[in-house]
Amino acid sequence: MPLVKIIFEIHSKLKSHPAFSSLLSRYSAASVVHSKSSTSASFSIVASSRKGGRGMGRDSSSSSSVARAHRQGGRGGRGGMDRINALGRLLTRILRHQASDLKLDMRSDGFVRVHEILKLNTTTFAGVPLRLHTPEEVRVAVARDNKQRFTLSEEDGELLIRANQGHSITTVSTDDLLKPILSIDEAPVCVHGTYRRYLESILQSGLKRMKRLHVHFSSGLPMDGEVISGMRRDVDVLIYLDVEKALREGMELFVSDNKVILTEGFDGVVPARFFLKIETWPGREIISFRT
Repeated sequence: MPLVKIIFEIHSKLKSHPAFSSLLSRYSAASVVHSKSSTSASFSIVASSRKGGRGMGRDSSSSSSVARAHRQGGRGGRGGMDRINALGRLLTRILRHQASDLKLDMRSDGFVRVHEILKLNTTTFAGVPLRLHTPEEVRVAVARDNKQRFTLSEEDGELLIRANQGHSITTVSTDDLLKPILSIDEAPVCVHGTYRRYLESILQSGLKRMKRLHVHFSSGLPMDGEVISGMRRDVDVLIYLDVEKALREGMELFVSDNKVILTEGFDGVVPARFFLKIETWPGREIISFRT
């Protein structure tokens, strides 16, 4: 008789025996308990390992916020918004429009102490509390801003920051913030970008500073590599200022550190009679107008 068949018959007889059946049940139960214990132990080890890993990550990254920003591209916060970019956007808003409301000590030249800003109880657009940012990250935000909206300064070992233009805060002095333009040689191109849908109103009422301190002009066209700020990239109309006429008739013009040309006009308005020419963009077709 084949060996396999012999083993099968022995197993069948033993299985029907009451003592063997009881023993088999106890063995099966013990195996299940052991299996569960092993699984639980394995899960505990994995969980412990993960928890330890996250803890080490926090300790390592908190030692250098700016290093994390460079390693991870500044990612963090809601929707993966760039942590550093979000910081820069909030700094722009605070330094241009909110410093007084937030009780920050802003000088007449627009400078504010960085450490005072980082004490504010507010959150960036990436959902990161401002208090979790560092002066080093502020430096990175300034360096990465392609429109050079900010200037940093160190005085007596303390870091200060200001927005170069775009203020609505009246505590800022134009004379302290900006450099005056005294001749057309200093502003050979002075152009304001806008949209066709606003042109009729502008021709009737002039360019208005609205809630800001100044009307903004760019020192070149949107395609010029040297032009940094002063105009949106999607404008479809360009209005050129007659700089020579404006200066001759007493309009004060200024230039910011990032080469934006600014003026308060007359009572906050640049009348259409100071427009040199108007053209479409990017087609550059002349738009005729009367003042």
